[in-house]
Amino acid sequence: MKIRTTVLCFPVRDLEKALTFYKYVFGLPYILIEDGMITVELPQLSLFLIEKSAFEAYSEKAGREAAFPGEKAPFIVSCALTAKEEVDKALEDAPKFGGTLEANASIDESYGGYVGYISDPDGHLWELVYPPQQPGQ
Repeated sequence: MKIRTTVLCFPVRDLEKALTFYKYVFGLPYILIEDGMITVELPQLSLFLIEKSAFEAYSEKAGREAAFPGEKAPFIVSCALTAKEEVDKALEDAPKFGGTLEANASIDESYGGYVGYISDPDGHLWELVYPPQQPGQ
């Protein structure tokens, strides 16, 4: 099997809130709402943020309905960033734009990366990581 691309589809309750969060926390000024969906193109990944009723119409084929994270998120999307300051800025900005700071950044003792957690307005959990750097990087 050769995978050409990977897409994650998230249901959202309010497309405008999701748009504001992803535009400003992730620094994606060019994204917009089209046909009941926001498409976020990340390196090696596409993220489709789909309004709840449209998501349910889409996921009905698989026998699923839209589900949102409750007290515990069902998955974590992990993103490697290029600087510790980018992790810190996203953690600071998340609450300003409708998200939640889930855990302040700190060095993960198990492998040395700088890691913090935020969730978007619908509770989808993001792990933001600045990986440990090799000497000379």
